[in-house]
Amino acid sequence: MSAETQLYAALSGRTELTELVGTRIYPDAIPENSPLPAVVYVRSSTNPTYTIGGTLVCEDVRLSVTAWAPTRTEAEAVADQIRSAIDGAGHPIADRASGFDNEVGLFAVTIETDWFHT
Repeated sequence: MSAETQLYAALSGRTELTELVGTRIYPDAIPENSPLPAVVYVRSSTNPTYTIGGTLVCEDVRLSVTAWAPTRTEAEAVADQIRSAIDGAGHPIADRASGFDNEVGLFAVTIETDWFHT
């Protein structure tokens, strides 16, 4: 199972998050004309760990999860639940940042996590 699959399971299994976004948890991008708020996740990087013999032991996968919403308050509320889902799955939060996309007129809060994947 990939880190993305595990992340999706953690996010979609969090009732408080799905009460806010329903099933709108997407890899890579929000489909056009989808309602908001929504969540998008992407793999930012992968750092593999090998044994001295060259066997892959695990990967430290950096995942970026972004809450998109028409208001800052909504984006922050969704991001709080994203954080709780990641915490509940036992993975550390590496960063949290907010922003506004002028082109689409939406607020975003991005949470980055290091997902140790075997």
